[in-house]
Parts: sequence; structure tokens; C-alpha cells
Amino acid sequence: MISDYYDQDFTVEYESSTVKSALGSWKPSFTTVATFKGFMDMMNKGVGSNQVGAQWLDSASHIIGCSSTNSWIKPEYKIKDSDNNIYRVLHIDNPIRRNHHLEIYVEFHGSDMLST
Repeated sequence: MISDYYDQDFTVEYESSTVKSALGSWKPSFTTVATFKGFMDMMNKGVGSNQVGAQWLDSASHIIGCSSTNSWIKPEYKIKDSDNNIYRVLHIDNPIRRNHHLEIYVEFHGSDMLST
């Protein structure tokens, strides 16, 4: 079963406010929504992706598979993996509407080295 591969931890966050840093610049402040288990794989940018034609697929760098009970994940959220890499949610797919699992298309958005 696909759920046998849910062995990675992910944190879901959203930008809750913008705060002023000690140096006077503004930076976003994030609030954790929840954590979940899933798996991540790099997207294959081969011929198949051109056949779909969706803009979000062209931007996606990775795909996360997880339980369909995580249906509260929204495109405005960011997902952080256990290495503090940050991914922007592009699209959430419930394949053939079976509620078996979700496929979350994400774009690598940098690393939060301050949290390591």
C-alpha cells in the first residue's frame, strides 16, 4: 500500500504576520498549523509533464504523497521537511476523487537555516 511509504515528517505553516528584525528589516513570521507523515519525490520534468499542460505542474519541483485525511492543507500554506527545506504548495490533488491519498505538488522555496 502507498501508506507504507509515509515515513517522512512534514510541518505545515502559514505566514501569520510580519515582524521587524533586530537590524530593522521586515521578515515574515510563521505559525505551525500541523504536522503529518508522508513521502516526497522529485518531479520528473520529462515529456509526460508537457502533455498535462497545467501551469502549476511546470513550476513543481517535488510531489508529496500523504493520507487523504490531510485535506485541510491549502495552497497558501508552506510545507517544511525534517531538513528545514521549505516548499510552497502549488496544487493539491485527490487522484480520481477516491479519498485514498493526496498528491501535493510543491515548489522548493529555500532552506530555513536559522531553524537548524
